[in-house]
Amino acid sequence: MATVALINPQLASSGWNRGARPQTMDDALPRHSLLFLSGPLKRAGHEVVLVDLRLLAGWADYERLIEKRAPDFVCVTAHTVEVEVALECCRRAKRVLPGCTTFAGGIHFTMFPDLGEDEGIVDFVIRGEGELSLPELVVNPAAFPRVSWGEPPELDGLPFSDRELYPDYADRIGFSIWDLPTPLVDMITGRGCPWQCRFCCGPGEQNLFTVPSRHEPGARRPLIRRRSVANVLDEMEALYDRYRFRSVVFHDDQFVIRPGWVEEFCEALHSHGFVERDIRWWAASRSDVICRYPELIATMRGAGLEVISIGFESFSDRMLEWMRKETTVEENLRAAEICHGLGLTIFANVIFGMPYSDGVWYPEDDKASLAAIRQIGPKHFSPSFFDPIPGSW
Repeated sequence: MATVALINPQLASSGWNRGARPQTMDDALPRHSLLFLSGPLKRAGHEVVLVDLRLLAGWADYERLIEKRAPDFVCVTAHTVEVEVALECCRRAKRVLPGCTTFAGGIHFTMFPDLGEDEGIVDFVIRGEGELSLPELVVNPAAFPRVSWGEPPELDGLPFSDRELYPDYADRIGFSIWDLPTPLVDMITGRGCPWQCRFCCGPGEQNLFTVPSRHEPGARRPLIRRRSVANVLDEMEALYDRYRFRSVVFHDDQFVIRPGWVEEFCEALHSHGFVERDIRWWAASRSDVICRYPELIATMRGAGLEVISIGFESFSDRMLEWMRKETTVEENLRAAEICHGLGLTIFANVIFGMPYSDGVWYPEDDKASLAAIRQIGPKHFSPSFFDPIPGSW
């Protein structure tokens, strides 16, 4: 069987050597897209090598590791801000091991699969999801075109995220995030988002998680799905048995998509003893959803929800409409009131510097957001500064 190197090019939000001594969440958390790939590759009998740039001192260190482990295949994933680093990883791997085969995936290569083709540094691109297709491609690359769509997996059929890929994982989960007690693990329970926010790539990742359209040849449609509650609880039980965690961060873009699933999940946290153990958790939601289902948010609070991330994005109604956020300033303020009333810690997300439909940035919109944030008083404030990315709009 083959040796496969999984590359994390995460230098834009972290940096060389930052993963060894984490100072931020981006330094500490594992790259789950790689951990999801690792399990199926190992299950197919392949050896998997993690190459996380955050754990290395620089490019010379990267090249030494590639030369030492001599992988047959080098696989890199990339967000837009990481794509140049990802291409450099492929370029240097080819220089050190001319015979290796390089693969690229992730949202940016899904959107722009021709990157690296002219230089001959990216041999294959898997668009979308790779857990099923990558192990097959490793066995028989000749059976695949240079660019292909990965076959979407049944989520319950995948191995759990392979945290053992990080040899220091038990130490890594001692890093505290948003004042949650440690050890702290992070999980993903589903894929895709049904909303169409203008600023989001996809929008809402709907370019990444897709299946062929039934009605338009060559087109694709979004595939939004969730793991079963039983499957998520099985992973939590396994993680608790091994690490005795005290907190969980759920990285789903939106945790409340199907209220019935959330209700079942909260009931399972009680019946499996996680509430009795005082396990705390973080999840993300929208202000309109919070206003529509305040009782559900209270149920989540009773099941251990400690920190709720709310994508307010703006406190200007005209900007919210332009963003296609489908929320209002009134809902933003009401959602904050509901969460404060439940004793939840609010993690507030706001976007600054976004131009209006006429292409002009109006400072008064951002000033209104700042005033509202002062009024709400969230414990954690996450300002983002608008930077258009491929696939949005």
